Amino acid sequence: MKKRTAIISTFLSVSLFLTGCSWSDITAKFTGADTSGTAAPASTEKDYVAEECVTLPEYKGIEVDCTVSEEDIEAEIKSVLNDHATEKKVKKGKCKQGDTVNIDFTGKVDGKEFDNGSAEDYSMTIGSSGFIAGFDDGVDGMKVGETKDLKLKFPDDYHQEDLKGKDVVFTVKVNFISETEIPELNDEFVAKNTEQKTVDEYKEVTRQNLVKDKKEQAGQNAYGTVEEKAEVKNYPESLINVCSTQLDSYYRNYMAPQYGFSDFNTFLTQMQMTEETYQQSLKQAAESIAKTQLVTEAIAAKEGITITEDEIKEQIDTVVSQSGQSEEELRKSFQDLYGTVITLEEYYRVTLVTNKVIDFVGENAKIVE
Repeated sequence: MKKRTAIISTFLSVSLFLTGCSWSDITAKFTGADTSGTAAPASTEKDYVAEECVTLPEYKGIEVDCTVSEEDIEAEIKSVLNDHATEKKVKKGKCKQGDTVNIDFTGKVDGKEFDNGSAEDYSMTIGSSGFIAGFDDGVDGMKVGETKDLKLKFPDDYHQEDLKGKDVVFTVKVNFISETEIPELNDEFVAKNTEQKTVDEYKEVTRQNLVKDKKEQAGQNAYGTVEEKAEVKNYPESLINVCSTQLDSYYRNYMAPQYGFSDFNTFLTQMQMTEETYQQSLKQAAESIAKTQLVTEAIAAKEGITITEDEIKEQIDTVVSQSGQSEEELRKSFQDLYGTVITLEEYYRVTLVTNKVIDFVGENAKIVE
């Protein structure tokens, strides 16, 4: 089977492969910005027939646009140039909104420093630093080398209990302003940083690579179209229960502690949720995941796509090798997060059948280039 990017549960993949996500990624994915097109496991003993739960659209001959425009090429080249950008330290002048500045700061409440309230050589962008209200405005307009006291107040609903509503003084020093210098696209840059010698050669190779990338993603894109058009007639209660239980367990046992929250209510506050809205979002996310499960299982059933025990074992061995964990450690991590709601074998069975379905839909897609 050709290698494809698996459309699998973001929540599970993060924990198993120990990769990181930003806080904005986490909130976006759970609150609905990126929940479609993800697959999640279901219980081994099914009490439903996927083909009876979902109405499939035509999934063969899906048209996938693999053409590459000049705008695509320019965007890719711009990304490469940004990757080669350098930072210039400007050590004079005043900083303003939008500037990235390097600062030292010390925070004190009642004249005493508090935990995690001080730092040196800290980079922040004025206007989007994430500090409490008034901090960015206080830094705005400071001169490089200047030291200033910012007299502020923590909000009453601040996540750290002992700082709620407290007056605080941040002593801030601006060390320098960072300016990003993006290199110019010319033959010299191309010859130094690529395998090509001229800008024209580089643009043509970029175009070819973009076409190749789009073709490699054709299966996923075609499958996404199929899932979007599919209609779920009924969601099996057992499947929804498994999906929601997994997600709930993941957030309570991993995400909240991962971001330093001692209790789940504080975590919900940071996500701007109540327990009620959390449960509603949990249900919506579970239904989105369950839809993918039903669509892939229904296509697999119609096309005779199956997964063997040997394939599952091979996949687990691969994950063990890539993650640096033993199989015992992998199983323990999995169970610590999700309990016994699903087995590791069933999770990878669903992942593998999803990959095969994506491959099948892609191989039967109509490529436009």
